[in-house]
Amino acid sequence: MSNPIKQHYIPRSYLKNFAVEGRKRNHFVDVYKMDNDMLLEQISTKDICFEKNIYTIPAESDEIKYALEKHYAENVDSEFPKVYKLLIDEKLLTVTQEQKIQILYVCLSLYFRTPRILNHQKSFSNQIFDTASHTVNKEGIIKMNLYGEKMEFHIDDIEVVKKEYNERARTAFLVNHLEQWGNFVKFKYDCTINVIKINDTDAPIITSDNPVSIRHFETNKFQGLYDPKAVITLPLDRSHYLEIHPNDYADGQTRINRLTQDRDYVFTTNGVTQQNAENLLVAYKGDIDKHFDIQNHYENPENGEEFLKKAKYRTEQALVLFDILKKKGFVSKEFIGKLKELLEHPFCKDDIQMLKYKKVLSKMGKW
Repeated sequence: MSNPIKQHYIPRSYLKNFAVEGRKRNHFVDVYKMDNDMLLEQISTKDICFEKNIYTIPAESDEIKYALEKHYAENVDSEFPKVYKLLIDEKLLTVTQEQKIQILYVCLSLYFRTPRILNHQKSFSNQIFDTASHTVNKEGIIKMNLYGEKMEFHIDDIEVVKKEYNERARTAFLVNHLEQWGNFVKFKYDCTINVIKINDTDAPIITSDNPVSIRHFETNKFQGLYDPKAVITLPLDRSHYLEIHPNDYADGQTRINRLTQDRDYVFTTNGVTQQNAENLLVAYKGDIDKHFDIQNHYENPENGEEFLKKAKYRTEQALVLFDILKKKGFVSKEFIGKLKELLEHPFCKDDIQMLKYKKVLSKMGKW
């Protein structure tokens, strides 16, 4: 392959799942820029979510210089369609150990490869340099200590020093994030994987320029990469959403749980996607408008209060039901009794997943 300068941190093989296909297999998405409240319609996936030379390693040899970009191209970008096919195949309920590792490796790469962490680190370092510029002595010399690295330079050279430091930090990030990514995949191997399908075609899922969210199960906030209670999520396409649950909820290492949800779920998950985005929301043609219409509906005080009460009750009771399922089993009288109780409640009577459980139990003659 050629030596790429324009390098995508969100692969086009992922973005195409939210795109309209045009001529010559080009793909186009709607993009909402949050920094200036601007909607750009039908933008090529070639022209978003990239930075020039973001993965280029300073080296004489082109083989070394572009090694990381080629690694992503060969081991993630070209592999994502295979992983995606596994995840949305409703007939596939279990995967091999190798397939599960590949799912985690490819999907979690969308967290580790984005420039978000690097950009935040660069911004913070620049603030430290700017603060240090106020400590210049009479000779114009600045002395500072940045993350244990002692520096001494003339104030006239501050921009050069800043640029050189940021480039060293970028190189260190490129090298270290691969190891961190690999270790995290190993850490998450025992997790439970859920794939959610949305049953409402008028409630589409959107994505962003930072699509992987990691947040604590209860607080809904990021509490560290290795938070044992973290839920990891990733929009897969307009109607599918990936959930990677904490390891202690595992119900079989290689099982994929396939669940169905409605627009209540879409409102919540799209809200997470928007909150997690760096700047860009990305969606299929017309879906950005639908997202904001749904958001406005639920943020109406009357609708919002009812939704919060319903969501809180459903979440709490789903955890109770899941705990009974884990301890007593699917056909136990305790599980069936609790399910019947919940389906009589106005907040749960139309819950798609609970109705599916009822249907299965009825076919088994257990209802």
